[in-house]
Amino acid sequence: MEIVEVKCKNCHAEIYVQNDIVKENMFCTLRCMNSYKIHHQKNDSN
Repeated sequence: MEIVEVKCKNCHAEIYVQNDIVKENMFCTLRCMNSYKIHHQKNDSN
C-alpha cells in the first residue's frame, strides 16, 4: 500500500489516498464534488 498525493478536481487542494483507489476525478469533500457537477451540468446543457 502506497499513499500518493492527488489534487481535488474542483479546488485543487491536496488529497492523500492509497494508490490503488486513485480515479480521474477526485474531490476533497462532497461539497466540492457537488459544486463541480453543478457547474459542468450547466456548461453541458448550453
